[in-house]
Amino acid sequence: MDGPDLRALRAALLAVEELRGDLLRLAARVVAVEEELTRRVAPVDTAAVAAAIEARTPAVLAAIRAADVTDVDHLHIGDAVDKYQVPPLPDGGPPCLELLPICQARCCSFAFALSTQDLDEGVIQWDRGQPYLIAHQDGACTHLSRSGAGCTCYDQRPATCRSYDCRADRRIWADYARRIPAPERAPDAPLTAEQRRDAATAREVALAVEARALRRG
Repeated sequence: MDGPDLRALRAALLAVEELRGDLLRLAARVVAVEEELTRRVAPVDTAAVAAAIEARTPAVLAAIRAADVTDVDHLHIGDAVDKYQVPPLPDGGPPCLELLPICQARCCSFAFALSTQDLDEGVIQWDRGQPYLIAHQDGACTHLSRSGAGCTCYDQRPATCRSYDCRADRRIWADYARRIPAPERAPDAPLTAEQRRDAATAREVALAVEARALRRG
């Protein structure tokens, strides 16, 4: 699939996602209507009800989006940050190539979403079945060298890879200082309500950036 075809596919996926957003806004309005009418018993002041519904809808929509943020069926999109401006990890981060024989690049099995910047560069591959999660092959990132040489696209690696530090991650290490890997990958901890709200907000920003990028071209 070449550049124009990929761009067309991204535009189609964005259109579907925008429709999803419209449905969520409608759902939020319906919930707000029901809540407001429940509070107001006849006689109903139509203008006051309408105003109250408009005022209530944004908060309901934010709650619905937060609940929807981990839905596996929706379009995944990474945060709208410039990956080349992500600051380096303190003290240079862990020595990844040195650790590979021990950890077996466990972090490269994680799924995460690429950003519009990654998509526009066209270097980092994404999963066509789960757009835009980074592509995997045999359980690991497509760009991981199978000969132990590390990342084959290191200079273009996504922001998630640049900011990730495995040293305190219990999914990777039982004891990093002693180089003892975790016995098996622990499940991801569920997001808190605040984390879900933050993720939903970041997702809306990222989708707006994706829309602008596609409409520019």
